[in-house]
Amino acid sequence: MRPLDTQVFQRLTRLYVIALTTVAVLSMAGQLVIQLFLNQLLDDSHVINLAGRQRMLSQRLSKTAVLLCRPDIYQADAEYYSQDIKDILALWQKCHYGLKGGELSIDNNTYAARNSESIDSLFQKLEPTFQVMYLNAQQISQSIEHPAYNQQEKRDLALKQILSHERSFLKMMDKIVFQYDKEASNRVDTIKRIELILFVLLFIVLILEGLLIFRPIANYIRVVIRKLTDSEQELRATNQTLVETQEALVLATEEKFKLQLAEEKVRSASLMEGQEVERKRLARELHDGIGQMLTGLRLLGEKVRSTPFVNEKQERSFGELQKLIQETIEATRTVSFNLAPSVLSDYGVGPAIRILSEQIAKASGVAIEFDEKKLQQRLPESLETTLYRISQEALHNAIKYAEASFISIHLEKQAHEVVLIIADNGKGFDTTVVKKGLGGNGLKNMQTRSNLLNGHFKIQSKVGKGTKITVKIPIGQERKSTISKKKQLIQQTV
Repeated sequence: MRPLDTQVFQRLTRLYVIALTTVAVLSMAGQLVIQLFLNQLLDDSHVINLAGRQRMLSQRLSKTAVLLCRPDIYQADAEYYSQDIKDILALWQKCHYGLKGGELSIDNNTYAARNSESIDSLFQKLEPTFQVMYLNAQQISQSIEHPAYNQQEKRDLALKQILSHERSFLKMMDKIVFQYDKEASNRVDTIKRIELILFVLLFIVLILEGLLIFRPIANYIRVVIRKLTDSEQELRATNQTLVETQEALVLATEEKFKLQLAEEKVRSASLMEGQEVERKRLARELHDGIGQMLTGLRLLGEKVRSTPFVNEKQERSFGELQKLIQETIEATRTVSFNLAPSVLSDYGVGPAIRILSEQIAKASGVAIEFDEKKLQQRLPESLETTLYRISQEALHNAIKYAEASFISIHLEKQAHEVVLIIADNGKGFDTTVVKKGLGGNGLKNMQTRSNLLNGHFKIQSKVGKGTKITVKIPIGQERKSTISKKKQLIQQTV
């Protein structure tokens, strides 16, 4: 057996569907009737207007015929009035047969004339009068166009026929117009009755809907609310224990997450510091060891150059050897500088980034612009190292991967933070890949270095639109550098 709530729901759903369907059908029927009535009423108004215009055209026809039968008018403006009577006859005939046949086409518009038996009977009575007036008016028009038939007596006779039938035509057209108006009014009354019936039905449906649907729903909701109110205290007591358990679980989870996050930061900071220490050691090894040996080798080569060579080939080979030694010295210096630039510890991050930019621009041929503002004082060592390494990695990515032809670097010290902006015009990339954690190690390292100093790291890039990296690091909040202090940080987090 189905549950009670399911039975009630299905029953109410059926009632809703029936009620709403009935309302929709009645509303749509009312709209259809109104639209149909409006279209018919529009046609009726045009038909009544055209029927009334037939009276005016008959009067114009009589007036023009009178003017054409006067010798003075005929001699002066015969051509004008001849064309006028032809136009009147054409329009008069078209409207007459259109009204009589039940369909008129005027100015590219078609109107339906719904003629009743009474109107058809009136048109049958009107037809002989129309024919007499039309044929005599046509005879007058033809007598004007053909001088051979230009006889005043015939025109006067035709005019007499027109004038004698004009009053009869006007009276009959008045009856037709009144009949059109009467039938249109009857149709309006019929539409009103239909609309009233539909409104009453709709009102009855709404009342039944309130009695059979809304009232049962209201009673059912009242019962449900009463049950919920009765069980509220019990539910609160049960939920309170559950909430306390959940809060304890959430608190333990948050503490565990904070501990893991702190440990991860400590490991990252230790790794970064270890890398910097190893970089400095390798830089000293290169500079003091291999660099000195290469310098000595170059000096020894200069002494050997003073000794005469056996032939030109030996001299050329020795020159190539000297060039290779010099290139090796330059490469060693570059590697040593990239590992741990002495200018960074001696003069600060601004000069270090400037020299780095000049070296990379010279080696790669890429235009690099460096802009430095408000850095008269030295920054903390960890902050300078972070800014330098981020700049180094960003320049490397822009040249190697983005294939940029122009790179701009902006370094500025503000009130409580240092801002580093690196932009290029390279190929760009989809930043959603980085947000999902699928980016390269270079971007992750830059973000990690910034996070270790409580900084803000932002990447803006679109495919084909270049890349912009913005780093904002607060001053005076750099991370402690020793392992003992990092352990204290973990203990404080726990």
